[in-house]
Amino acid sequence: MKFGEIEINPLAAESLGTRSLCTHVRTPDVSLLLDPSAALAKRYNLEPHPFEYLALRNTLEEILTIAEDSDVLSISHYHYDHVRPGFENHLYNLSTMNERHRMFTDKVVLAKDNRENINPSQRRRGFYFEKDVKDVATRIEWADDRSYRFNETRVTYSPPLPHGPALSQLGFVLATLVEHADRRFMFAPDIQGPLVQSTLQYILQAVPDILIVGGPPIYLSNFKKEDEKTAQNSLVVLASTIPTLVVDHHLLRERKWKDWISPVVKTAKNAGNKVLTMAELAGKQIMTLEASREELYRTHPPSVEFLNWTHATDEFKIRHPAPINDLE
Repeated sequence: MKFGEIEINPLAAESLGTRSLCTHVRTPDVSLLLDPSAALAKRYNLEPHPFEYLALRNTLEEILTIAEDSDVLSISHYHYDHVRPGFENHLYNLSTMNERHRMFTDKVVLAKDNRENINPSQRRRGFYFEKDVKDVATRIEWADDRSYRFNETRVTYSPPLPHGPALSQLGFVLATLVEHADRRFMFAPDIQGPLVQSTLQYILQAVPDILIVGGPPIYLSNFKKEDEKTAQNSLVVLASTIPTLVVDHHLLRERKWKDWISPVVKTAKNAGNKVLTMAELAGKQIMTLEASREELYRTHPPSVEFLNWTHATDEFKIRHPAPINDLE
């Protein structure tokens, strides 16, 4: 999507078949790749369907190609669907030991601080991320609450925002605002609505023309009903004020996501605004493969070889890629 001189290219998301919010942004001054990763996960007590593995493989190939052409790689937080692991894992990541080096070589890296406002799991992942890429990247800068100028383009990072509810055990993430001329694009992953009033106010005060936001994980059985309502109310507020609101990620892991978001869509329409998924922003067909996994196993039964692979140990599956050659 071209928005003034800002070009926004969604690369991966639940509406595009994988867990991700990876987005490429280009202005006349800088090529910026936000959260360059994608992943899968077990769901419905089923391993990802072969279609999901094929989507992940193709998506990661595109992400890596665009990363090589980008000036800056940006990391909002250290979950593996937002930054590639630095080890071999063919089960949910399709990661290899040298991929991380290849992706970050000769790049400027603007990343979430791995020392402060971070939970133990992400601190550990952030430590190894820094260790793995510091000798190959041009430089790594902790971007929390900082602003950077690339000629006529300004890139501003938020203070650490809760990954979901206040005091979340999942830690914090950074939102990113890209400004060029009079156009403003914001990327706010994994804030789940948002669920926190201060995060909502931060977004509204930034006055973005386009916002990509991570929706709430309503597919989780332990996700609180009051949090679900808070997330929906926040999205209604955003839809009433932001011309283009893109909602994706956790929300689209739920089969009934369209019903859930209908009040948000209605509010946007009444205000002359629009609500899109990442797929729709990219001009592509919505493909919620994870949410449709049970149906896919029924309507497109995997091969015997693939089913045998799914019944192997996790240790085996981590070391051996899923057999999907019959889909090529």
